[in-house]
Amino acid sequence: RIASLQGIYVASNSAEVQGASTASSSAEVQLIYACTGLAVPTDYVPTATAEGAAAAAATAASPTDADPAMSNVWALSSRPSATNKIWLDFRGGTIRGTAWNDASLPSIVVPPYSTDADASLFSTTERSNIVAIWRGVAEDFSMFDVDVTTINSRAAGTPPQNYMRVLIGGSSSLLNMAAGGVAFVGLFGRGDTTYQPAFVFSNDLRNGFPKDVWEAVSHEVGHTMGLSHDGVKKADGSVDAYYAGINGWAPIMGASYYQPVSQWSKGEYQGANQKQDDLAIIAGKLRYAPSGNGNTLATASPLTPAVSASTATTTAVGIVSQTGAAEMFKLQANRGTLSFSVSVLNAWGRYGRANLDAAVKVLDASGNEVTSSQNTAGLTVTGTAVLSSAGTYYFAVSGSGSGDPLTTGYSSYGSLGQFSLQATYPEFTAPPTTLSTPNPPPV
Repeated sequence: RIASLQGIYVASNSAEVQGASTASSSAEVQLIYACTGLAVPTDYVPTATAEGAAAAAATAASPTDADPAMSNVWALSSRPSATNKIWLDFRGGTIRGTAWNDASLPSIVVPPYSTDADASLFSTTERSNIVAIWRGVAEDFSMFDVDVTTINSRAAGTPPQNYMRVLIGGSSSLLNMAAGGVAFVGLFGRGDTTYQPAFVFSNDLRNGFPKDVWEAVSHEVGHTMGLSHDGVKKADGSVDAYYAGINGWAPIMGASYYQPVSQWSKGEYQGANQKQDDLAIIAGKLRYAPSGNGNTLATASPLTPAVSASTATTTAVGIVSQTGAAEMFKLQANRGTLSFSVSVLNAWGRYGRANLDAAVKVLDASGNEVTSSQNTAGLTVTGTAVLSSAGTYYFAVSGSGSGDPLTTGYSSYGSLGQFSLQATYPEFTAPPTTLSTPNPPPV
């Protein structure tokens, strides 16, 4: 029972508690994580303060597109065809008859997401924030075959085993605790809603600040997939349950508010308290996203350029969905200079949302490297290649790391996500056909 467990949370300062429920004895969900480390300190001053601008585009087909329009706020869907759903519920609700309830909490009334004193309607700022939060969570799960959506999955008839509801709003005092979020562990895939929803208490996250909320949502959903906290062992032998990262990077299952790049992790950093393979565990629940492009020279997606004044220009989009697997594209070009750029998911104001640090290789027809380029911290990768002859060439887009993952940076393990490719190069023209001369010539 939540009320009776509160003393354990406070006394032990632990995020892991044995959950008691008469509803089920399933070992899969015997733990709850009350994420005390996810409550952002009130005196925290971010390195940048910028709110996302109101988005103009109706859809976001490319990661460089503007966020969808606020008028679509209740119809956002990152992968509509996916069977599994992560339902971001910003509208509030009353929770009854679940493992969260007991005699002291027969009903839990969660207010809608709000950043002002009026919770009866969603302001322009709140709607813009919701779109930004949705897109941040969608990026964190873009490598998996799941739809991150604001559409009511229950009302849409999605079976309980195929959706996870995250109720976003209010304060953790609703559950008589102090936390940024709380969720049962490993519950995704159950055929009932006994342990749903997961909670993210936006009032405790700098009053609903989007960067903090999307990090907390992904963290709590990670718990429902079976993930534990990414903490760090301290010199005195104790463990800080929430690793805040280093040099611009942090694990999603730690405290990732303070770094521009947050990724799924397998505990490669110095002093990691556990080595869970986040990606493999989540993929066991959701499966990896199908590749939209080929991963080899033979299966590379052909690029169809627009041509003007003998210069070809082409664009493409993709998702790097598995560590070490490149998205491959094929083009034909004349001899000359090829210029390219690969952009990752655009930022919200000054706050990065991209999980992918892109690495790009240009290969010749035999697969030999012509040039390569990479960048870090969610930045655009640009480069040029000198094409020595006319013919077939390839782009290979994959994830990269930065520095030493043990001490100064991170590996390419969690460097996955959406990207868009742009390239310009000399228009390909087939060589003229040579007619053979009969020998001896006719008389």
